[in-house]
Amino acid sequence: MEEGLEAPARPPDEIIKHWLLNLAIEFPVPLTTLFPGLVKQRFNARPVPNCSVEDYARNLLGLFDSGMIVFFSELPQDDTTTRPGASRILDRFLSLPRGYKHEPFNRLSPMMRVHFSLTALGGESWERVAEPDWARFFLERSDYLVADFLSSNREFLVAYMGWYSDLNDARILTETVNWKTHSDFEILYWKRLPLVHHAFCRVEVKEPPTTPQWLRDWYFSAISWHKHPWETPGWPKD
Repeated sequence: MEEGLEAPARPPDEIIKHWLLNLAIEFPVPLTTLFPGLVKQRFNARPVPNCSVEDYARNLLGLFDSGMIVFFSELPQDDTTTRPGASRILDRFLSLPRGYKHEPFNRLSPMMRVHFSLTALGGESWERVAEPDWARFFLERSDYLVADFLSSNREFLVAYMGWYSDLNDARILTETVNWKTHSDFEILYWKRLPLVHHAFCRVEVKEPPTTPQWLRDWYFSAISWHKHPWETPGWPKD
């Protein structure tokens, strides 16, 4: 290292832990997205500045020790329930060469099909920092034939469904819309809400719309439901 230059400061472990929890708030996270060190863009997540794969592994193990995450593996020999077993799994991923090219998850060998997910305790830890507004959380599932929309905020669902064809390349067949309400509903795999509204319907594909910017702005503002890790105090500078 040249004289007068200092190595970038390693980010605090608490920042890395929260960032890892944040990755898994909606879906379990395959370890292949973290190792050998590339965070895939599908997470829409900013990498933690100056964070190494060793930092990821150490903090995943720390979250496991704290009961905030669990590991799942499709390799029968893997021990996902004990610290030594979790450590061996992480060592296996740490040993991957930097140029390792991953296949799609469903084509990987069982030894590479490992993921981690939040526990209720991990979700509570994430909530304390991210300060989610569950009234803004919205879940949509669609295969371009049928669609489901779920939220604790009925007014948002009505508004979104009213503008659906202006935001999407499909339209709702309004005569097919049905509504339900659910009590004590599992809105995410680790989170339950006391009341959730559920609309389901048929849809049909149409030409993509020319969506005005004001409508896009409304939509993205309406579904912004928690602080991102890089919006919290202590996020390291690049």
